[in-house]
Amino acid sequence: MAEVNAKDEALKILQESINEQKQAKEKNEEIKNIALKDIEEVIQYFNDLKNGKHIDKKAIEADPTLLTNNMHIINSCLSQAEILNNQINSLGVDYDDLSYLLTIRVSLDSIKNEYSNENLFLLPKHLGNSIGSLVAIESFLRTLYLDKARYNNIVNTQINAMLLDAGRELNDFRELKNTLKNLKSVDYYSQEFEKYMERHHIYLVLFLVTILVALIISVISVCAEPWFFLDKFDYWFIKGSFILVVITLVSYFIKQSSHYQSLADQANQTRLELQAFPTFITGVEKEDEVAIRKELALKYFGREVDKTAHKDMSNLITDQMRNTTEMVKAVTEVIKKPGNS
Repeated sequence: MAEVNAKDEALKILQESINEQKQAKEKNEEIKNIALKDIEEVIQYFNDLKNGKHIDKKAIEADPTLLTNNMHIINSCLSQAEILNNQINSLGVDYDDLSYLLTIRVSLDSIKNEYSNENLFLLPKHLGNSIGSLVAIESFLRTLYLDKARYNNIVNTQINAMLLDAGRELNDFRELKNTLKNLKSVDYYSQEFEKYMERHHIYLVLFLVTILVALIISVISVCAEPWFFLDKFDYWFIKGSFILVVITLVSYFIKQSSHYQSLADQANQTRLELQAFPTFITGVEKEDEVAIRKELALKYFGREVDKTAHKDMSNLITDQMRNTTEMVKAVTEVIKKPGNS
């Protein structure tokens, strides 16, 4: 229910925003049309003035050269009015507030004058004021547009910089979020790595100690053979059994050491991959991230336990038992031969 209300509220806000934009556009169109109508009236006024309209006939008869002598100023006013008309006509009505165009109405209205015999002498002055007003309006609008363009450029530059910063912050946040997601998995594989490396070192030390002890016992057995008064069968049986036991232990320890080192390397590789994953996944689309996580889940979870080491140990023990039996048979046959008793 809350979700439906939130959706309705969002639609209501969106509709209000659309209505406001529509009203602003309609208002801008109205203001623009008013300004264009005013400037068109000014253009029509100067065209009529060139033909002697807006001047009393008696005034023209009294001073027929005054209008002719000021015709170039009238043409300049027409040209400036046309420029202003094109300038206003090019304005957009979608986004900008065109209320400032209403401020030029007073200046445009002051241009239109009616002349009689009493005030015709003011025509040159009025035309000078008119050209000045039109130039001032055109300059005002041009300066306003340039300032607005500079402002928009500055704002856009600042906005782009903010968007870049926001993008970097978002990527950092996503990387941090992914790091936190993987933190427990990374910690687990770190513990597994340390555990396997500890076992690897234990079996490696046992391997080295066994070899050292075997060497010491071998030297002692050679030097101390006469002390124990053993016959050849017992001596060689014990020595052969010792050698087989040492070989078995050495093989077992080195295989276990290698096995746990392999597990440690695998755990360490997984830990490094999980640590690098947040940086790797940064900037990737959400759908792609989910797909990648699914692939990694299949890679890291549900794998079968590696039973190679157990098979090797079983084969090793079986081989050593077979070798022990063969050694006993060989020693027995050697002892039974004539001349070896």
